[in-house]
Amino acid sequence: MDIATLKKAFGSDMTLVDLTHALTPQIPVWPTHPFFCKEVIESYDRGDLACNHFLGMSEHTGTHFDAPLHFVKGAAGIDAVHLQTFFGRMAKIDARDCTPREAVSVRRIKAFEAAHGEIDAGDAVLFHFGWDRFWHNPADHPRFLSDWPGLSRGACEYLLNRGIRIAGSDCLSLDCFGSTDFPAHKLLLSAGVLIGENFARLGDVPAFSFLITLPLPIAGGSGSPLRAVAAFAANGQSNTAAALA
Repeated sequence: MDIATLKKAFGSDMTLVDLTHALTPQIPVWPTHPFFCKEVIESYDRGDLACNHFLGMSEHTGTHFDAPLHFVKGAAGIDAVHLQTFFGRMAKIDARDCTPREAVSVRRIKAFEAAHGEIDAGDAVLFHFGWDRFWHNPADHPRFLSDWPGLSRGACEYLLNRGIRIAGSDCLSLDCFGSTDFPAHKLLLSAGVLIGENFARLGDVPAFSFLITLPLPIAGGSGSPLRAVAAFAANGQSNTAAALA
């Protein structure tokens, strides 16, 4: 897939939206994970020939994918995921009206399909809870790190029956805050469906777009930070299923 093909699908006025949070030492992280760390190794100010930084982080830092290995012993690491998985149509479901800790039901997904069209096999499905509004200001991080909504077991089973390849959201986890059985992680990852977390700016993309994601090929990695971009026609209308067939 190249830019010429994407422009053929979306027109010369193709819009690209970066769905990735920038990595800084201030970003929120899962309570048991290390903070993102960036240290100067070489610096022009110190008279070095080049600029170079040391990075320290979890595989699940910032906008990232969970690989099946994250919850399934012996399953595929992020480096073993087929490259085609990282490119394809994305459905964005607006779920900003969810209450804290609410588990998204099948009814909400069916309502999206009734309004915008069915989710197809091979789609990525991202839920826009609006949680990224708590990401940037450290004063809001306690809100980002608690009470987020997620997916119910029934919603996960419905999406699996649709044959999706990726499920994700703009929250710290795809399972509701306080979940002890982790239905999203256990069901989806067991089926080889990648989970995406901490996405940004989902409110800036239409119901359907083309998702481009590039995680790092960490050998045996349980996940990876990634760069995620949505592509769509500037008028917000996407016909990726037909144009890219």
